[in-house]
Amino acid sequence: MRKLCLTTILLVLLFSVSSFAVDAVGSMFGTLTTAQALGQGRGDLGGGVGIADATSFFGTFTYGLSEYLDGRVQAGMYDMGDGADAEFAFNADLKYQLWSMKETAAKHPFDMALGGFFQYLSGSGSSVVEVAGYVLGSYPFTLKNGSVVSPYGRLNIRLESISFDSPYIDSESNLEFGFNAGVAWRISPATKIYGEFQIDGNDGIFLGIDFNVL
Repeated sequence: MRKLCLTTILLVLLFSVSSFAVDAVGSMFGTLTTAQALGQGRGDLGGGVGIADATSFFGTFTYGLSEYLDGRVQAGMYDMGDGADAEFAFNADLKYQLWSMKETAAKHPFDMALGGFFQYLSGSGSSVVEVAGYVLGSYPFTLKNGSVVSPYGRLNIRLESISFDSPYIDSESNLEFGFNAGVAWRISPATKIYGEFQIDGNDGIFLGIDFNVL
């Protein structure tokens, strides 16, 4: 019964998010992280690609600001197709791990984090700023070979502000929702790969990889 209830809630969320996200610009970066924090002083360097309504390529650097707080920056290019030029995209986000399955004092059913992001997208005749808050959950499974597979999901609520270069077109701001679900696979202590789908206006698949460098 519990699994049935969770599945029903997930399906309702997916339907609701897809309904809200029809006219949204969406993220060019996906999620490509789990709820688990890196740890203070640790750093990951990597990159990703989005195969969605817009095609995107980007680099990523994540740093552990404290035991449970991570900061991340991402920058790259995206292409809307139809002969348009590639444009610049930037993201900065913070993630705080609120629940940890490693804690022995408290029994948490999964890892959970709260966070927020700021994204800037340049465009042909316009620019977009997105400011969001999100909740992120994941559950790590350790395999027999020592690698770790972690399904994860993120729900974000964000304000999208679109500014136009033309003085005859008014800027607009809209409240939007987005949902991401995927799997992270830590194939070695220093390497993680990601695959996920996104529903937020820029619907599609995102793939990524991180290497621990600090």
